[in-house]
Amino acid sequence: MKKFMDSAWSMRLLALICALALFAYVSSMKTNNTTSSVLTNNASKTTLTSNRKVTISAPLELNVNSTKYFVTGYPENVKITIEGPAALVTTTANTQNFKVYANLSDLSVGRHSVKVQVNGLNKELSYTLDQKYIHINIQPRRTATYKVSADFNNANVASGYEVGSARLGTASVKVTGAVSEVSKVAKVVAVVNTEKNLKKSVNQQAMIEALDANGQTLNVVLTPSTTSVYIPITAATAKKDVPVDLKASGKTSADTSYSFSTDTKSVTVMGTKAALAKLDKLPVDVDVTDVNATTTKTVDLSNTDEDGISSISPTSIKVKITVKSN
Repeated sequence: MKKFMDSAWSMRLLALICALALFAYVSSMKTNNTTSSVLTNNASKTTLTSNRKVTISAPLELNVNSTKYFVTGYPENVKITIEGPAALVTTTANTQNFKVYANLSDLSVGRHSVKVQVNGLNKELSYTLDQKYIHINIQPRRTATYKVSADFNNANVASGYEVGSARLGTASVKVTGAVSEVSKVAKVVAVVNTEKNLKKSVNQQAMIEALDANGQTLNVVLTPSTTSVYIPITAATAKKDVPVDLKASGKTSADTSYSFSTDTKSVTVMGTKAALAKLDKLPVDVDVTDVNATTTKTVDLSNTDEDGISSISPTSIKVKITVKSN
């Protein structure tokens, strides 16, 4: 053994073995570090490049001379599905910083099928449209002014009540649309919706609609599109002629009797139909306080306390009071 250790060749062999062992160890560590780095980079790359797909509803814009033409038939919104890097898709869906449009600038009056286009979408995103083409009708534009009336269902008014004249916040509106549609306008109404058995006046904001001769709503733009509406609802009134029923009132004497006469045989009473149905004659009190001899007095009829009576004509009558001692 000692001879082996003292040999120059043995020392060279031992040095070679140690060098090979060190080389193997260093190579092993480098391989492990490289593998770890690759895995980490791949994980980061996967995280940064993960994709997402989302469908959103975007407003459809039309490139058209809107002062000259009026377009119908197109949808207000178009569904678009965008796909790409998750963070970019999320930002785009939230901000909608792109435009979905149809170019009509080179088209003439009539019906057309037009391609829907997208502008302003990030190049890293792909997209598909739910509707690639739209079918539209281009017509010459027209604006006309129409009066507005209240559209109200009188059948909702309770029995015994009546409807007064409606008052609207807007007397007239501008109707804008295709010539073919505006020419069909038969009337413009403020639609008033109420509950049944109505006994109170109506005061509400109402939508305005343009209707054709068949009562169908037309595809036009109304300016303004709403208005305030007030419709008075009151107890129904009527007139009735009834005779007067003269009765003594005030301070009377037990040994004195009174009789009354008047040239006014009947008076006209105005009030609710229910009140007039119960009224066969009008009670009139004649004050005989301090009346000791036959005399004539003017009796006021406007102070009647009969329920449901709103007015009496004439408002006063002359009454002859005849006094007799018992």
